[in-house]
Amino acid sequence: MPKRHPDDEFSNHILDLLSSWSDVTPRRMFSGIGLFAHGRMFALIFDEVLYLKDSITVGKHPLAPSFEKEYIWYEREGKMVRLGYFKAPDRALEESSYLIELAKVSYQNATITKKRSKVVKPKLDPNDKRLR
Repeated sequence: MPKRHPDDEFSNHILDLLSSWSDVTPRRMFSGIGLFAHGRMFALIFDEVLYLKDSITVGKHPLAPSFEKEYIWYEREGKMVRLGYFKAPDRALEESSYLIELAKVSYQNATITKKRSKVVKPKLDPNDKRLR
């Protein structure tokens, strides 16, 4: 049984909706709660809003849900940056089967993103004469 945060009704509601799909573990982070399945963060709850992981190639990936998406934005170094999480539609907060369908896609997106992010960049040696 996943660890629950009894002080957070919204998070508990989401965990209940997802309970028939997988053991989802909530972890407090980013001033919100990250939702993990099998070690992968596939969703984020922030200010009682559920956000799901999107694919890298937004809208072009075969696993991308087909509806207008509202993303999390934040400011970094004076520029607005979009985080790769979209707001779950209201229907997903009411229908367990629909939320599970979206969660599966988000989990796959998190897996794809994780695999692509493992590109190893060569370390530059400051003493390498080729750099001069």
